[in-house]
Amino acid sequence: MTANRILATVALFAMLGTANAARVIEQPDEGYELTLAQLTLPTTASGGLTMKRCDECTYSTHVLTSSTQYFVNGQALPFDEFKQIADEVRSDRVARETALACLFINIDTGRVTRVTLVHRAP
Repeated sequence: MTANRILATVALFAMLGTANAARVIEQPDEGYELTLAQLTLPTTASGGLTMKRCDECTYSTHVLTSSTQYFVNGQALPFDEFKQIADEVRSDRVARETALACLFINIDTGRVTRVTLVHRAP
């Protein structure tokens, strides 16, 4: 009986000792929420995407790669289809200001990993 209590006490201390374990959470991407008006897409999937985060901010350009992913309203699309939809939304003045574009940039490389567009479909 005493051996069981000692074993239970040791097990309890072992569990409590791991509760303070440090855990490193990596953040591989930096994300930006922009209106479509703040974002300029290149003509090809291998070009540079330009963004302006605020009226006072300077423009910054980030490179797209073959592994960059494109999403419209949660659906994955190839760059050409993504660009076509973005251009259609951009042509509507109200939609251009209300559509949400999210840009994810790899912190280490500065390259774009993902571009998303959320808008109300007509």
